[in-house]
Amino acid sequence: MTSRPLIVAALTSAALFVFPTVARAAPDAGLPPMPAAPATAKPGTPSGTADAGTLPSDAGTAAAPAGPAKAAVAEAPPPPPQKVAPETFDNALKAYFDGKPRDAAGPLYAWLQATPRTDDNYAWGQYFLAKSLIDLGLTHAGATYLARIARERTNPNVLPRALDALKDLTDRPHDEVMIDEQVFGALDLGFLPEETGAYAHYQQGLVDLRVGNERWAGTHFSKLPETSAEASRAKFALLVTRLKQVKDPPDEMVKDFLSLSEDEKLTRESRNEAALAVARLRYERKDWSGALDAYGKVKLPQLDPGRASLYLEEAWTRYKLGDLRASLGILTTLDAPSFRDEFLPDKYLLRALIFRDLCHYLPAKRAAKELTRRYADSLESVRSRDDLSQDARLRRAANAHGGTKRAARFVSLLDLEGERLGRFAGSFGDRLFGHLTRLYDLSHAEAVRVYDARLAEAVRQEADTLLRAAEQVRLMEYEVGLKLYERVKKGAQVVAAEEEQMLSPAQVAFRFDNEYWNDELKSYRVRIESRCIEETP
Repeated sequence: MTSRPLIVAALTSAALFVFPTVARAAPDAGLPPMPAAPATAKPGTPSGTADAGTLPSDAGTAAAPAGPAKAAVAEAPPPPPQKVAPETFDNALKAYFDGKPRDAAGPLYAWLQATPRTDDNYAWGQYFLAKSLIDLGLTHAGATYLARIARERTNPNVLPRALDALKDLTDRPHDEVMIDEQVFGALDLGFLPEETGAYAHYQQGLVDLRVGNERWAGTHFSKLPETSAEASRAKFALLVTRLKQVKDPPDEMVKDFLSLSEDEKLTRESRNEAALAVARLRYERKDWSGALDAYGKVKLPQLDPGRASLYLEEAWTRYKLGDLRASLGILTTLDAPSFRDEFLPDKYLLRALIFRDLCHYLPAKRAAKELTRRYADSLESVRSRDDLSQDARLRRAANAHGGTKRAARFVSLLDLEGERLGRFAGSFGDRLFGHLTRLYDLSHAEAVRVYDARLAEAVRQEADTLLRAAEQVRLMEYEVGLKLYERVKKGAQVVAAEEEQMLSPAQVAFRFDNEYWNDELKSYRVRIESRCIEETP
């Protein structure tokens, strides 16, 4: 069964990162009245030469000139912005509201390049360029412009719209540093609408929790409306933080997790995480029946094959209850094709324990050896001190949960959108297409750096899990070997087999033929007799 440090780590990941945000579309209708499109900025005006697409970090990435020739190039003035017609802004807005974001993106970018940032419509131009890019499937590029609006705050009419649009993007892979930390984690909260302000308070409270400032986090969380989903999510985050600080969690903490598992303001995934927290805490207290009841509160979507880790934890709980045949049935479920790539070394240990308890020593020995056979390559990589991130099995296990999973999904999103960008090479124009290409290249490089750092730590944790399981399996093989050659004492007799209850008319039993069905996965039971021998008094 999962150890307490790993349980706390899993809950921490769920509390601080996993909860998806409920998307709420911000309607485009009802915008505040916008002034007429301004005339084109005169060439040479400082504010008119600003490049709206320049990344904030570009200034720090320019290489220092190495010689006179490079110095001359560096001192050359930037090319003046292309002139645009005064009606460009109005025409671009008309194209956007006519459902033609592709036709609106290029002119909006050209207008932004030729317009000073002090213009009343500048923030609106950024906003509609962002919305056009998002509608075209370039969500990261759109989020970049929305984040600029939030940081610059030049137009109070545009800012709430930009924040709502950013909030809607957080239910999918996104740049956590740019959106969660640099925007919502650094906002001035005095002028925001209630819902957006609640989300900002929640994000700023999470930032405080990550650096250990629980008192500051409580200040932010106390400002959340009691009826909001963020208030429930904040309560979960605080509970997990306190769980790491106590050795023996009090009963009130378990009750609080239980109440969150029934809180309809939370998403199904959030309620499931709270129910899992209850089950794991009860398991630690050896309340096996209570843990099994909590596992039953986890509700998965219809036609979902299930969670392998959830089934394994339930199998351990049933084993502790003495229901060996039901536990073995769940382990049979974990052999289904949908779970064969799951990283579950503990399942071989549990299977060996069940066979040992039923005195089926040869099957127990084979089950124990199955772990070292299946994970032989990974174990050899660990012992040889190879680069564990190159091990396919450990890498897949690390990518399956936590921060590494989110980082991998964000890298995949940038790959997808980078390929999608190529479709608009002709319609965007050279300047916008070149700018977006550079933006995605820089973002992808940073996302890969973050992913590699998280992956390196995650594969070490998975390798530690594998080594612990392998060590326990070797001990199991030794114990089973002793049992195989143990002498039967005089007067010993075979334990009477348990009487099996007759099946009701609503139940049917079939001989298992390695065929799996999703609606039957949790109902498998294995019929196996005990071969144990006990001494007579």
